[in-house]
Amino acid sequence: MKINIQPVRGTYDYAPIQAENREIVRQQILKSYQDNGFTLIDTPVLENLSLLDSSEGGDNLRLMFKTIKRGAQLDLTKPNLTEKDIVEEGLRYDLTVPLARFYAGNREMLPNPFKSIQIGYSFRAERPQKGRNRQFIQCDIDIFGDNSINAEIEIIATVMDTYARLGLSDVTMKVNSRKILNSLVEFCGFDKADINSVCITLDKFDKIGIEGVEQELVEKGFNASNIASLIKASADIKQNGLSVASSYCVSTQDIDEMQYIISTANSVITNGRCVFDLSIVRGQGYYTGTVYEAYTDGFGGAIGGGGRYDKMVEKLIGINVPAVGFGMGFEPVNLILTEQGKTKKDKLKIALIYNREDDYATVLAKKKQLMQKYAVSTYVRPKNMKAMLDKLKFANFDGFISMQDDNIKTL
Repeated sequence: MKINIQPVRGTYDYAPIQAENREIVRQQILKSYQDNGFTLIDTPVLENLSLLDSSEGGDNLRLMFKTIKRGAQLDLTKPNLTEKDIVEEGLRYDLTVPLARFYAGNREMLPNPFKSIQIGYSFRAERPQKGRNRQFIQCDIDIFGDNSINAEIEIIATVMDTYARLGLSDVTMKVNSRKILNSLVEFCGFDKADINSVCITLDKFDKIGIEGVEQELVEKGFNASNIASLIKASADIKQNGLSVASSYCVSTQDIDEMQYIISTANSVITNGRCVFDLSIVRGQGYYTGTVYEAYTDGFGGAIGGGGRYDKMVEKLIGINVPAVGFGMGFEPVNLILTEQGKTKKDKLKIALIYNREDDYATVLAKKKQLMQKYAVSTYVRPKNMKAMLDKLKFANFDGFISMQDDNIKTL
């Protein structure tokens, strides 16, 4: 039987030049986050299903990969099997839920507020498309323990500073508030218990348009008059801005907070702007306040997003802990930077070619000298030098030098 040696659909192998360029971008993001005072942690890719299923992750729950029970725990002979009889854990679909679990278990040892960094893989059974994979890296920063809007502003300022360091010069941070949305949805006649369901549908506006949103709300069984009121009110606020939101029972405090976040963020942003956009919803049900997404010219979707999720830790340990965060989309950002040629090495990478009869101690001495300026790897001179140089180029080498030569030749 022929074995398929291609990666699973929606996942990718990365050749040396791709892998090294990705690592350059990852390190730049990490350094920017750390320079802004955030602290690196790491969490497992496997999580308990009870945690993931209770997280109000919206459509992400439907896209979750689940793992099968092992050994004696898995009994496929049992009659009337259900999913609970077969699966045991799930692969994390984002980094937020594992972070909340980590904080709940370690909060007594952490500073308050706690400002975290997580950079790692998440998994979703997505329909693969440009910048959207089934296995993807997220680059998150979060603040736990600060219920002021200063936390939102610090998150936005840090993220925009990071985009600037990466070389993205025209980024728009679109900001909205679940509190504003909740007030609007209730004003239009929807029950409070249905707000999350309505918001999950509104989040699909960019994908399915206003007609698609209207159709999905109808299919969910909501009142046609309420739907019409919501579409009309949304169009009014989108066209005329926050100034008309109070007409729909949005509180003055919520409007003032949103305006302060935007004006303060814009006072420090150097590579774009921060704007109010009612269409920013974020599909996850755990968001409780500010939500935002970042966009840049030349890319069709968001390159990052996040918001405030004040109730997640409380669900785990019964103690209210305010939280806000942002997940930078590593895959779209890396794609943009690669297309723009903005992934540059700190050091050129060269091969030191030596003859088999050369004294290897002498070879290593020359390597150490060259390493003051270059990344260096040693190779025995082959019979077919041209074939070797082609392979070195594929492996992302920039040049080579011989033991008997002091001049580096480019590939």
